[in-house]
Amino acid sequence: MLPGDNIRKVKGIKAVTPESTRLFKGLQEDNLDLVRLPEPFFSQLLPLIKSLTQLRLLLYFFWHIEQQKSNIRFLKYSDLTSDPTLMAMIGTEKTLREDLEIIVGMGILLEAQLSREQELIYFINGPQGRAAVKAIEDGQWQNTDVERKPIQLTDQQPNIYGLYEENIGPITPLIAEILKEDEKTYPEAWIKEAIEIAVKRNVRNWKYVQAILERWQNEGRGNEQNRRNDSQDPSRYRRSWLGKK
Repeated sequence: MLPGDNIRKVKGIKAVTPESTRLFKGLQEDNLDLVRLPEPFFSQLLPLIKSLTQLRLLLYFFWHIEQQKSNIRFLKYSDLTSDPTLMAMIGTEKTLREDLEIIVGMGILLEAQLSREQELIYFINGPQGRAAVKAIEDGQWQNTDVERKPIQLTDQQPNIYGLYEENIGPITPLIAEILKEDEKTYPEAWIKEAIEIAVKRNVRNWKYVQAILERWQNEGRGNEQNRRNDSQDPSRYRRSWLGKK
């Protein structure tokens, strides 16, 4: 008898094989970015959810909102349909439309449409969302000109070398050694955010990125005053391109 021959086959239940499932490999670091969920999500929203796709869609909304940088946060219908990972979880666009209608009907999401656009936009039903919908209804919506970068689910994050080449420049042997050491010292999420800050400030210099990372390590990440002072504190640079202290 071969291993597994004594497993009974139950009618209507598909056996799970390595080919039909993906195993979670575990969290790869301790200092991960977190996605916030309000306490009412568990006490008030979960009891209203009737299907797995509705739950996935709602969690996606909270995740997406958390990734946005603007003060007024919302999702367009195209944000949902253009994310292949989300659509693979939801199934079809028909299911997406039906679940959106249900969630809006439960009052969890708010739906609005700009008079000069055909596309629907969605807000979490909170103070900011309600204020935004009222502004749209009153013709005072001012957020349409804000540039929106695509935000999509993916587990293929660029490594530190890819981030460097994409945002700063070619990698030399010396830079490769520096990046290797920094990758061991700082969490990947920190490095990615520090690069984004440097690019936003038009300082495409790894010493500047290192200054941000070192300050976060010494004084705590998330201090906005510290971030503003990074460019004014060159003594924080850990080393020069020649490796000097």
